[in-house]
Amino acid sequence: MPGHWTAPAAVLPLGCALAWIIVGFGHGLPLAALALAVAGVVALRSSPLRVSGHEPLQAVRGAAGRGNTVVVLWRPGCPYSAALRRRAAREGLDVHWVNIWRDEDAFELCRSINDGAEETPTAVLLDPTAAGPVVIPASVPGIREAITGALTTGRTGEPRRRRSSSHP
Repeated sequence: MPGHWTAPAAVLPLGCALAWIIVGFGHGLPLAALALAVAGVVALRSSPLRVSGHEPLQAVRGAAGRGNTVVVLWRPGCPYSAALRRRAAREGLDVHWVNIWRDEDAFELCRSINDGAEETPTAVLLDPTAAGPVVIPASVPGIREAITGALTTGRTGEPRRRRSSSHP
Protein backbone atom coordinates (compact mmCIF):
# COMPACT_ATOMS: atom_id res chain seq x y z
CA MET A 1 0.00 0.00 0.00
CA PRO A 2 2.17 2.82 -1.27
CA GLY A 3 2.18 6.35 0.02
CA HIS A 4 0.57 5.89 3.37
CA TRP A 5 3.67 6.95 5.33
CA THR A 6 4.32 10.03 3.17
CA ALA A 7 2.44 12.57 5.33
CA PRO A 8 3.88 11.54 8.70
CA ALA A 9 7.36 11.21 7.20
CA ALA A 10 7.10 14.78 5.91
CA VAL A 11 5.54 16.31 9.04
CA LEU A 12 8.17 15.10 11.52
CA PRO A 13 11.20 16.63 9.74
CA LEU A 14 9.27 19.86 9.25
CA GLY A 15 8.48 19.92 12.97
CA CYS A 16 12.14 19.33 13.80
CA ALA A 17 13.19 22.12 11.44
CA LEU A 18 10.64 24.49 12.96
CA ALA A 19 11.85 23.66 16.49
CA TRP A 20 15.46 24.25 15.39
CA ILE A 21 14.52 27.63 13.89
CA ILE A 22 12.64 28.63 17.05
CA VAL A 23 15.67 27.80 19.20
CA GLY A 24 18.01 29.49 16.71
CA PHE A 25 16.10 32.77 16.90
CA GLY A 26 16.23 32.64 20.71
CA HIS A 27 12.55 32.04 21.45
CA GLY A 28 13.33 29.33 24.01
CA LEU A 29 13.03 25.63 24.45
CA PRO A 30 9.39 25.52 25.67
CA LEU A 31 8.07 26.93 22.39
CA ALA A 32 10.34 24.61 20.39
CA ALA A 33 9.15 21.62 22.44
CA LEU A 34 5.54 22.63 21.80
CA ALA A 35 6.16 22.84 18.04
CA LEU A 36 7.82 19.42 18.08
CA ALA A 37 4.95 17.92 20.13
CA VAL A 38 2.34 19.33 17.71
CA ALA A 39 4.26 17.88 14.76
CA GLY A 40 4.37 14.50 16.52
CA VAL A 41 0.61 14.51 17.15
CA VAL A 42 -0.14 15.49 13.54
CA ALA A 43 2.20 12.77 12.24
CA LEU A 44 0.60 10.13 14.48
CA ARG A 45 -2.96 11.11 13.50
CA SER A 46 -2.13 10.84 9.80
CA SER A 47 -0.16 7.59 10.07
CA PRO A 48 -1.38 4.03 9.56
CA LEU A 49 -0.65 3.43 13.26
CA ARG A 50 -3.88 5.20 14.12
CA VAL A 51 -6.13 2.41 15.32
CA SER A 52 -9.49 4.08 15.87
CA GLY A 53 -12.45 2.59 14.11
CA HIS A 54 -10.98 -0.22 12.06
CA GLU A 55 -12.77 -3.47 11.35
CA PRO A 56 -11.23 -6.09 9.04
CA LEU A 57 -13.11 -6.30 5.74
CA GLN A 58 -13.32 -10.11 5.91
CA ALA A 59 -15.04 -9.93 9.31
CA VAL A 60 -17.53 -7.40 7.95
CA ARG A 61 -18.20 -9.58 4.90
CA GLY A 62 -18.92 -12.50 7.23
CA ALA A 63 -21.52 -10.42 9.04
CA ALA A 64 -22.98 -9.22 5.73
CA GLY A 65 -24.64 -12.59 5.13
CA ARG A 66 -27.37 -11.56 7.56
CA GLY A 67 -28.56 -8.55 5.55
CA ASN A 68 -27.51 -5.26 4.00
CA THR A 69 -24.29 -3.98 5.54
CA VAL A 70 -22.87 -0.51 4.91
CA VAL A 71 -19.08 -0.28 4.82
CA VAL A 72 -17.12 2.95 4.60
CA LEU A 73 -13.56 2.60 3.35
CA TRP A 74 -11.47 5.36 4.99
CA ARG A 75 -7.86 6.29 5.67
CA PRO A 76 -6.20 8.27 8.47
CA GLY A 77 -5.66 11.92 7.71
CA CYS A 78 -8.60 12.20 5.29
CA PRO A 79 -10.70 15.17 6.43
CA TYR A 80 -13.71 14.00 4.39
CA SER A 81 -13.67 10.60 6.10
CA ALA A 82 -13.41 12.26 9.52
CA ALA A 83 -16.32 14.58 8.76
CA LEU A 84 -18.48 11.71 7.51
CA ARG A 85 -17.63 9.68 10.60
CA ARG A 86 -18.70 12.52 12.91
CA ARG A 87 -21.98 13.08 11.05
CA ALA A 88 -22.77 9.35 10.89
CA ALA A 89 -22.09 8.99 14.63
CA ARG A 90 -24.29 12.01 15.36
CA GLU A 91 -27.11 10.41 13.35
CA GLY A 92 -26.57 7.01 15.00
CA LEU A 93 -26.08 5.17 11.70
CA ASP A 94 -24.90 1.54 11.75
CA VAL A 95 -21.74 1.72 9.64
CA HIS A 96 -18.64 -0.49 9.54
CA TRP A 97 -15.42 1.54 9.19
CA VAL A 98 -12.55 -0.20 7.38
CA ASN A 99 -9.14 1.49 7.26
CA ILE A 100 -7.69 0.86 3.78
CA TRP A 101 -4.14 1.31 5.07
CA ARG A 102 -4.53 -1.52 7.58
CA ASP A 103 -6.43 -3.98 5.36
CA GLU A 104 -5.04 -5.15 2.01
CA ASP A 105 -8.44 -6.43 0.80
CA ALA A 106 -10.05 -3.07 1.56
CA PHE A 107 -7.19 -1.25 -0.15
CA GLU A 108 -7.66 -3.30 -3.31
CA LEU A 109 -11.45 -2.89 -3.18
CA CYS A 110 -11.10 0.89 -2.85
CA ARG A 111 -8.67 1.05 -5.77
CA SER A 112 -10.86 -1.17 -7.96
CA ILE A 113 -13.90 1.03 -7.32
CA ASN A 114 -12.03 4.32 -7.85
CA ASP A 115 -10.00 3.48 -10.97
CA GLY A 116 -6.78 2.88 -9.04
CA ALA A 117 -7.09 5.85 -6.67
CA GLU A 118 -7.18 5.75 -2.86
CA GLU A 119 -10.25 7.97 -2.88
CA THR A 120 -11.87 8.06 0.55
CA PRO A 121 -14.40 7.96 1.95
CA THR A 122 -15.83 5.30 -0.33
CA ALA A 123 -19.11 3.81 0.84
CA VAL A 124 -20.34 0.42 -0.32
CA LEU A 125 -23.34 -1.71 0.48
CA LEU A 126 -22.63 -5.40 0.98
CA ASP A 127 -25.90 -6.91 -0.15
CA PRO A 128 -26.08 -10.73 -0.08
CA THR A 129 -28.41 -10.69 -3.11
CA ALA A 130 -26.05 -8.57 -5.27
CA ALA A 131 -23.15 -10.00 -7.27
CA GLY A 132 -20.67 -7.64 -5.62
CA PRO A 133 -20.46 -4.53 -3.48
CA VAL A 134 -22.85 -1.76 -4.49
CA VAL A 135 -21.26 1.70 -4.39
CA ILE A 136 -23.43 4.21 -2.55
CA PRO A 137 -23.03 7.94 -1.95
CA ALA A 138 -20.55 8.60 0.85
CA SER A 139 -22.92 10.88 2.71
CA VAL A 140 -25.30 10.59 5.65
CA PRO A 141 -28.41 10.62 3.40
CA GLY A 142 -26.83 8.03 1.08
CA ILE A 143 -25.93 5.75 3.98
CA ARG A 144 -29.35 6.20 5.57
CA GLU A 145 -31.08 5.24 2.32
CA ALA A 146 -28.80 2.22 1.88
CA ILE A 147 -29.54 1.00 5.39
CA THR A 148 -33.27 1.21 4.77
CA GLY A 149 -32.86 -0.69 1.49
CA ALA A 150 -33.85 2.14 -0.86
CA LEU A 151 -30.58 2.04 -2.85
CA THR A 152 -30.20 -1.69 -3.46
CA THR A 153 -31.61 -1.31 -6.95
CA GLY A 154 -31.45 1.43 -9.52
CA ARG A 155 -34.24 2.49 -11.87
CA THR A 156 -33.67 -0.50 -14.12
CA GLY A 157 -33.73 -2.99 -11.24
CA GLU A 158 -30.01 -3.70 -11.56
CA PRO A 159 -27.65 -3.08 -8.63
CA ARG A 160 -26.17 0.42 -8.75
CA ARG A 161 -22.42 0.55 -9.06
CA ARG A 162 -20.00 3.37 -9.87
CA ARG A 163 -17.39 1.14 -11.48
CA SER A 164 -17.02 -2.58 -11.87
CA SER A 165 -15.36 -4.46 -9.05
CA SER A 166 -13.63 -7.81 -9.12
CA HIS A 167 -14.35 -8.37 -5.41
CA PRO A 168 -17.51 -10.17 -4.31
